[in-house]
Amino acid sequence: MTSRLAFAIMALLIGVASGDGVAEANKLISQSRQNDVEAMTVLDLVAGNLKEEGVTQVIEWVIENGYAQERKKVGDLIWSLPKNDQLMVKYVQILSFYGEREQLEAVIKKLPNGNVNQKARFRLALLVAEDAQRDLTLTDTQRAKENQTVVSILDKLREEDDLDELLQRWIKDLKYKVTHLVVGCEAPEIEGFDQDGKKFRLSDYRGKVVLLPFWGIW
Repeated sequence: MTSRLAFAIMALLIGVASGDGVAEANKLISQSRQNDVEAMTVLDLVAGNLKEEGVTQVIEWVIENGYAQERKKVGDLIWSLPKNDQLMVKYVQILSFYGEREQLEAVIKKLPNGNVNQKARFRLALLVAEDAQRDLTLTDTQRAKENQTVVSILDKLREEDDLDELLQRWIKDLKYKVTHLVVGCEAPEIEGFDQDGKKFRLSDYRGKVVLLPFWGIW
């Protein structure tokens, strides 16, 4: 943090005492480069009055630009904000994107049944699925267990009657991926014709060593 920014923050904190938290937070955001802004400082500027007009926009900025500690604090504050499904969906999306599983699970436990809860659980399934593929320390057994956790979440979601159409497609696509297109799954059947016009199936080559040449022109 530069000395100039430090002085600016001190001035802004004085402004908060007079009840202008949102205005001062927005000033700090707009006057400083993103890398110079401490998201926790911005969050602290509005935390004292969550009913002030414009707080939601500041909280959204913190969610998108902060680190895990700021997002965790948002998790404590967000329930005191006026109900805002769009903000909550944004929050669970960001938690999923950064792999913050524990925090996402805590949010899901507090969410009432409904569309936002369903989207949050889907985001949890997506997080678990992606972590299972990226974590190279997992054994095949551990990875299979995580994929089964994903399937369990998705199957429970599919049983609910009020799923929107987009979420239904997401659930279908993710379940297909973790049951057919990950390490350890049997490859889906493919049929086609070789360069000599002879019909073949992928399963015909199971158990054999196959050389696959790849080429392209750019």
